[in-house]
Amino acid sequence: MAQSMSRVEGMKVSASEHRNQFLQLVFDFLTPPSHAQSSGSVAQKTPTKPKPQTKELDPTSKRQTLPKDSRTVQLQGQSIAYELLRRKRKTIGMQVSEGKLRVAAPKWVSLTQVQEALQEKSSWILKQIEHTREKAKAAKDRDVQVQHECVLPWLGAGLQVRLQTGSCAPELMRERTHLLGAAHVGTKTLAKLVEQSFLERQCESAEWVRCTEQEAFERESSLSHLQLQPGPGVAESSGPSLIPVLYRLNLPLKREASSELTLQVLTAVLKAQALVWFERRLNHMAECFGVTYKSFKLSAAQTRWGSASQSGVIHLNWHLVHFSPALIDYVVAHELCHLIHMNHSDQFWARLNQVMPDSELRRKILHRKTPPRLLSLEGSMATEHLWAAQ
Repeated sequence: MAQSMSRVEGMKVSASEHRNQFLQLVFDFLTPPSHAQSSGSVAQKTPTKPKPQTKELDPTSKRQTLPKDSRTVQLQGQSIAYELLRRKRKTIGMQVSEGKLRVAAPKWVSLTQVQEALQEKSSWILKQIEHTREKAKAAKDRDVQVQHECVLPWLGAGLQVRLQTGSCAPELMRERTHLLGAAHVGTKTLAKLVEQSFLERQCESAEWVRCTEQEAFERESSLSHLQLQPGPGVAESSGPSLIPVLYRLNLPLKREASSELTLQVLTAVLKAQALVWFERRLNHMAECFGVTYKSFKLSAAQTRWGSASQSGVIHLNWHLVHFSPALIDYVVAHELCHLIHMNHSDQFWARLNQVMPDSELRRKILHRKTPPRLLSLEGSMATEHLWAAQ
């Protein structure tokens, strides 16, 4: 939802002529989106290209990109290592990722000119190096290793993942013992496992009761409290383990199931939930805006929350299931509003505010959000201490 289509850490703003054809809600998994100058890359103007001189071609060289060159530069008293790549391009591009600087320059630009460009952008480079290191550390703190009783953010609350054995596991898994250590299963088996999973909610009496995903969505919608946290900090908590556990998801897997299989089933369940929630919210919001969308699809993009095309196709990132319904509704409303205004003009924001008066607050909160990375443990998860006795 940046004012221009951009990509994270080392990408450039796309050509303006595409703006009216495809609108995207841009985000960064590792850091809250901000103004254009905080992007992790920059293109630096280069001196006028000298007139080409006659030279012999090397018949053994077929690459247009020359090998990487590791160098250092002194920026404001700090020695900064960087990687120089020679490419067929017109400008000097600078990219900072996880505290590392990479520079791409035209083949004809001298090393002195590269160094001058780095000096000119020294403040930006140092700021980006510090910023990307901080956000990489914050992202690592939010990683969730998928295993029995792990906790992940879900609808703004905490969701505990539990593996069920015995009678809860479908016959499909009990009979096919060769699947116990499998990394993945087929489409039909996966669909069966998703169908057999079930959700529970903790009551005030501390008892757990069965509930549907839609009931949980409606409950969290009614309890949602929007509040912008002070400060621009990347991390809002020290990790998923500190989120109050209000729900738990029971997956029909045996304790010997591999980590990869557990992650596959969990991801499939979350996507199935997203399909139901997003479609219902799209239909509701479409009536509010007085528009009709052609279709919608789930996205797993790393650089945007959602997108809308002129043809009426909506894409929504399934990772939004980690956030409160209020933020999910904001992304849905934002993309539907683009079916009226395919830009971010004053008219667009005015129309969005008519339907969602607190849209600016929701936007700011969303910009500080980062979904967790769901990771599988290395090797088998058959270790007894990882599992609760059934």
